[in-house]
Amino acid sequence: MKILGIQCGHNASAALLIDGKVVGAAQEERFTGRKNQQGFPAKSIAYLVKAHLHGDPQMINHVSCGGYTLDLASTALNRNSGFTVFDHIRENYEVWRPHLYDGKIIDGTYWRDMYLAGKQVNHSHNLDVSCLVDMPYEEAKDHFCKNARPEAMKRLFNWSGSFDYIDHHLCHAYYALYGAPLPGGRTQDAMVLTADSWGDGKNWSASTVNEDGSLALIDSGTKHEVGRIYRFVTLIMGMVPLEHEYKVMGLSAYSKSRRHIEMTERVFYECLDFRDGQFVSDHPLKDSYFDLRDRLEGHRFDNIAAALQNWSTALTRAWIKHWMDKTGKSIVCYSGGLSMNIKSNGDMLDLPGLKHFSVPASGGDETTSIGACFAASLASKSPTTHMTHVYLGDPDAFADEENDWRTGVARADQALDDYTVIKNVGAEQLATLLAADQILARCQGPMEFGARSLGNRAILANPSNANNLKRINDAIKNRDFWMPFTPSILAEHANEYLVNPTNQSSPFMTIGFPSRNEKRADMIAALHPGDFSARPQFVERETNPEYWELINAFHKKTGIALLLNTSLNLHGEPMNATVADAARTMALSDIDFLALPNDVLLIKSHALGTFKSIIG
Repeated sequence: MKILGIQCGHNASAALLIDGKVVGAAQEERFTGRKNQQGFPAKSIAYLVKAHLHGDPQMINHVSCGGYTLDLASTALNRNSGFTVFDHIRENYEVWRPHLYDGKIIDGTYWRDMYLAGKQVNHSHNLDVSCLVDMPYEEAKDHFCKNARPEAMKRLFNWSGSFDYIDHHLCHAYYALYGAPLPGGRTQDAMVLTADSWGDGKNWSASTVNEDGSLALIDSGTKHEVGRIYRFVTLIMGMVPLEHEYKVMGLSAYSKSRRHIEMTERVFYECLDFRDGQFVSDHPLKDSYFDLRDRLEGHRFDNIAAALQNWSTALTRAWIKHWMDKTGKSIVCYSGGLSMNIKSNGDMLDLPGLKHFSVPASGGDETTSIGACFAASLASKSPTTHMTHVYLGDPDAFADEENDWRTGVARADQALDDYTVIKNVGAEQLATLLAADQILARCQGPMEFGARSLGNRAILANPSNANNLKRINDAIKNRDFWMPFTPSILAEHANEYLVNPTNQSSPFMTIGFPSRNEKRADMIAALHPGDFSARPQFVERETNPEYWELINAFHKKTGIALLLNTSLNLHGEPMNATVADAARTMALSDIDFLALPNDVLLIKSHALGTFKSIIG
């Protein structure tokens, strides 16, 4: 049974499951170059078909689509992948305020006029959005949701077989359950929770697992507004919603004024609390932007970030504990947009009675394509296999020119003579460069799926040199100074560096941990500068032997069993997919060394002397 899962909304993606096992998954943004790309993932599908189905889409038995609804305006426009902060604020003033305060009906005119004027048009959605112009808005939305996706599958791939839609939160739930291995492998011992800003008319769900491995929904609802409030605070603080929430999370560790933080926390608790098993609002918000903005007036930015993080964590803890008590389950599987809050996830680990907290990789909407595959597989009564990793991109499925570094250098309008290729550069030599405080980019092995680098599309550095954080930010990433990088730690050494009393595993960079005082000097550049916490990736030899060998070689040279890791991309762009992408990133930044497949090292010619002096 070959099942294709597709996600056409925010951060579009596709996944392929064959006989119960996910064999491939890819995000459309990696191919279009537009972060958070929305639309029909045509390039991702073609990539998976080439990699796993001999280029023949007719081998697909079934297509399962993540989510019943799909926002027409956000698809036709770059609303979720191109709107600036000012675009979002303007929309609140011109659409949502008149609707919520004056009762004006939303008839789609605002977005239709923008589309017809050619403003913020999404040129990579691959769907028929003509109904936005040709039909009344409500009729157009319904037509678009029902027809656009199967029509695109037929038009672009000449495929018109079995096609269904899976509820948004059910997709999140199946991914939560099967997106990572569980202790003992007994899914029936787990309960499954999902939470996000919104999807198919809900923002949370709670499920248990049937004997056949399918999910049994206990309850779901609309009042878990933590994600929505986090989203709009992001906008109020001058950052892009549905993209920069992680920046607010990163900022939260800096304020130390307990008194001021508590004052701001009271604002959030009045908006929403969780008591006696229910979400309650003592002073409900009139709307998510204007009313919340007014309530936060006069509260300082760092106190807002800290209070928001504290409040969201406290509500999440209370909510998870409630469902643990109600179901009697001690294993919790968790996904949805709220599961992307690494710091909050770490604060769940000491919940009384919690034996295992499973947070699969990158639980945002990009993973609903994988969840849709699992849901369809279980519905067909097929055996379904838990994922053990997300290295799901096949380098051989890219076009030949994409596997050539010269393509990327040419795209950057630079001369090939400015680069030198050195062959047979293995883990030992790369580790020597890193130990000598050289910044190393790595584009080797299968591309990782999701929002975070897991070593194969990565920028790496010596974590014990605090200057490396600033060097990478200033010369390559241009990220906000307060944001941390990741320690990629050999799994067998993780507890030497992290406070982890429950021996929780974190292979996907989804759970935060405090660092050990005595080890901070060894990993200072890979810790959060505000509180010295870590958002680690535990690297296991069996899932990524090449990356493990590199870190192990660095460990032998330095005594430090980890590397600083951040994603391989330029600021504002998606993570690199191909060798050509990586070479372009190198060319347009201050990266001097790029490790490529087959033990090839690409060096900027001016750094050849540095290489020779270090390696000999």
